[in-house]
Amino acid sequence: MKTAPPESLIRTWVWMMSENNNPQLNNKGRQNLINAFGSMQKAIEYIESIADAKPQ
Repeated sequence: MKTAPPESLIRTWVWMMSENNNPQLNNKGRQNLINAFGSMQKAIEYIESIADAKPQ
């Protein structure tokens, strides 16, 4: 993987995937994550790692 996209962009793509009433938006968000990370699994692992690293 190259340099990870900014967190705000990742959040936007995840939001796009949550738009159940718009399949095109949902698919675009999913495809952007796959393009950036190589797979959804790697995207999920990265998102979990940045969530775990944040102080609560």
